[in-house]
Amino acid sequence: MGPISEHQKEFSLDCYFRQKWLDHRLAFSPFGSRQDLPLASKMLKDIWTPDTYIRNGRHSYLHTLTVPNILFRVRYDGQVHVSQRLTIRTKCEMFFRKFPMDSQACPIEIGSLGYYSKDIVYVWKDVDLDSKMSNMLSQYQLLDVIKTSENISDPRFENLNMSVLKVYFKLQRQQGFYILQIYTPCTLIVVMSWVSFWINKEASPARVALGIMTVLSMSTLGFGSRSDLPKVSHSTALDIYVISCFGFVFAALVEYAVINYAYILYIQKKVHDLKGLDTTSAMEKMRIFSASLMGAGQGTIRGSLSLDIKTRPWYKRLFNRKQERHSVFYRMAVRAAKAKQKLRMKDPAYVVNRIDSASKIVFPTLYVLFNIAYWVAFLYYIPDEINSLI
Repeated sequence: MGPISEHQKEFSLDCYFRQKWLDHRLAFSPFGSRQDLPLASKMLKDIWTPDTYIRNGRHSYLHTLTVPNILFRVRYDGQVHVSQRLTIRTKCEMFFRKFPMDSQACPIEIGSLGYYSKDIVYVWKDVDLDSKMSNMLSQYQLLDVIKTSENISDPRFENLNMSVLKVYFKLQRQQGFYILQIYTPCTLIVVMSWVSFWINKEASPARVALGIMTVLSMSTLGFGSRSDLPKVSHSTALDIYVISCFGFVFAALVEYAVINYAYILYIQKKVHDLKGLDTTSAMEKMRIFSASLMGAGQGTIRGSLSLDIKTRPWYKRLFNRKQERHSVFYRMAVRAAKAKQKLRMKDPAYVVNRIDSASKIVFPTLYVLFNIAYWVAFLYYIPDEINSLI
């Protein structure tokens, strides 16, 4: 059995094609203990033979080395037995939406070229399947052989039917090659892209180089996997996995662009806040300088203020404190202290590290959930398209 070509949508089979029919004109009296008579294959042209052909065949031939591989026997009651070694190549309609978890059903249709069902009827003989057939294919596993017989109407004559035999070889693609060559490398590339979350945010060359390398590796590995398939217009299960992995890798690269942009914004805000603090300090210095120009030094002013406060009654000191709280300089000092505290709480490194810390959890979690949904859906819930054929 095999090979099977996905590009040409062809199925090949090397088999012994055996036919039996009854022709009373060939009956003879048995002699001795022998009840059948072996004959040369050249004598087939001297008797009537059914014009059997492969209806969906593309290129089939009879083996002729070293002689035509034909076994021809006639039994005493007129039963004719003909066995031929053939290589049959037929067209096989294939479906690739679940590739590489797909199953295919390759048929062989047998019928008469010129006789209708009123003249000749084809019937299957029950033959057990050889267990070795399931091990003859490297990419497929033979699950079952389904034999059917039906009468097909002739489009030229509606009242005439043709007897047709069909056999479907149900094949399931083996996934080991694709798991080792595509799924595992794609998973490792996605995991490699997460390494950038543990690299310092200031190491831009390292993080950008790692992100670009993983994106290019995913593009080369994933999109080169379609070379084994014909150019179909729809997406396959492998395409969905590769595109999803590419999305995870690209998102990891975009994540660094986001934290870099956030880092720049916070730096600009910090510079703006620091400029505000410098203005407040300058106004305080201008107030002290103005007082000194009026004839009182800074120490004199502080001493006189403290002496005056101490000599005042307690209720006047309380009233003066309330006035100080509502003064312009007091409000500016409070605002400066709050700005400093706000800067300490909104440190750029702290905010960026929070994004990286969240990415360390979000990216692996989403990827694991995607894999669970992907494998469960395609292995158990999405039906095979060949169910409509068999």
